[in-house]
Amino acid sequence: PAPAPTPAAPAPAPPASGEASREETRVKMNRMRLRIAERLKEAQNTAACLTTFQECDMGALMELRKTHKDEFEKVHGVKLGFMSAFVKASTAALLETPAVNAYIDDAAKEIVYRDYCDVSVAVASPAGLVVPVLRNTDVAPVCAVNPVAPARETR
Repeated sequence: PAPAPTPAAPAPAPPASGEASREETRVKMNRMRLRIAERLKEAQNTAACLTTFQECDMGALMELRKTHKDEFEKVHGVKLGFMSAFVKASTAALLETPAVNAYIDDAAKEIVYRDYCDVSVAVASPAGLVVPVLRNTDVAPVCAVNPVAPARETR
C-alpha cells in the first residue's frame, strides 16, 4: 500500500478582531527571475531616474472635503486633507498589484509578498523634513492615515 500523505501545515489563525495581519508569503525565484532582478537593479543603479505625473479629477474629493472638513476635524482632531486620500489611493493600488508591495530577499533568493500595506510620506515639520511610516494603511480608517499628524509629534 502507498504511504499515507502527510497532512498540510495548518493555516495561520486569522488576526483577532481589531488587529491587522502582518503575514508574508515567500516565493522562490527561478534562475530566469533571479537574472532579471539582477539586471533591473543594475539598470536602476546606473540609469537616470524619471518621475511620472498622473493627472486625475479631484473635484469629488474637493467637494467631499469642503462638505465635511469642519465636522471631521471636530470628531478626529486632525484636518481632512488631501494626503489621507492619496495614502488610501496608493494603498488600494498596492492591494490591486501585490508585486509592487513585495520585496526581494537576496539571501534566500525569494520574492516576499506582504499581505499588509505600510506607506511612508515625506512631510514638513517644525523639526524639518520627516518621513513617518503609516502602518497597516489597508485596514486603517482615513483619519488614521494622515501623515501630518505624526510629523507634528516629532518636535
